[in-house]
Amino acid sequence: MKILVADDSPVIRTAVSVVLSADGHEIVTAEDGIGTIQAVYREMPDLIVLDIQMPRMTGYMACRLLKEDWTVAHIPVLILTAHDSTEDRYWAAKSGADGYLTKEALGDDLAAAVKSVSASRALSELSGAQQADPVELDQMDVLERVTSMLDRKLFEMTVVNDIVTLSTRPLDLKTTLVELMFIVRRFVSFDVAALALVDEKAISVHVDRALNVNEFESFVDRSAEELITRADLNYEPSAMQVWRSDSIEMLEVDSEKLASTFAVELKMRGDVIGLLLLGATTANAFAPGVAKTLRAISSPMATVIDSSIHHAKLIEEEARHSLSSLYDN
Repeated sequence: MKILVADDSPVIRTAVSVVLSADGHEIVTAEDGIGTIQAVYREMPDLIVLDIQMPRMTGYMACRLLKEDWTVAHIPVLILTAHDSTEDRYWAAKSGADGYLTKEALGDDLAAAVKSVSASRALSELSGAQQADPVELDQMDVLERVTSMLDRKLFEMTVVNDIVTLSTRPLDLKTTLVELMFIVRRFVSFDVAALALVDEKAISVHVDRALNVNEFESFVDRSAEELITRADLNYEPSAMQVWRSDSIEMLEVDSEKLASTFAVELKMRGDVIGLLLLGATTANAFAPGVAKTLRAISSPMATVIDSSIHHAKLIEEEARHSLSSLYDN
């Protein structure tokens, strides 16, 4: 197995290299953050052992940059650092690292950690992760990738802010779902979208262009089936009611079929409360960048929907209490 060891300390690089090469691994090295990125794309290693505090770019930034690129995101990253604070472990997890180890444990613990993250690499390969071709990057290429990532993160935060703002408005559930569809529509093109909800047994559907009746019904059925499967529900798709938020009529004649779909779960406290499903008549409509953004906003969407549901329940309970008080008097 080819392992990239990235650390600005020549002593640590040598020590780690000796330990890992003794187990039969091929070792390549990097001395700083930018050199790490260049080495990853040039060598395409099977595993990265990464220091946090390095010149020109920290290990956190290097890890996050790599995990943002689907062509190398499957390569496991093991953080190896002298720091062992709660904050360090938190940021390591947030950067997408697959493991965390202190430099005090360079012996058996390092070998065991390498085996553990290697297993995750094997699972990625079984799931269909493809090996990208090696490429040479100069320093400007790396900085451009950093800028691009920061731009996209800023964009994602802007979208998240728009979504979270909905929770401050007194909207009923159906209106909230429509508003969420409009926000999603700002950054991704789709022909039909569905928000399927567990507790409500309902699917809110927004159609952006006329579809064949059969194609529309098939999309709605798939939304229900996906939700039931992912949330492990015990009712039939036919038990779900459909809410239409548009006035576009379905076509009885043949029309373009949906060539692309993308689904993302909406979770609260680890449980699936809903599902967002998008469909388009064009092939490959949902690029990796769009998919990342949709996954990034799935949690805020779930929070807003959950808040709207609870708000409606509180209003209903207050109304019942008021009526009960009137009759009691």
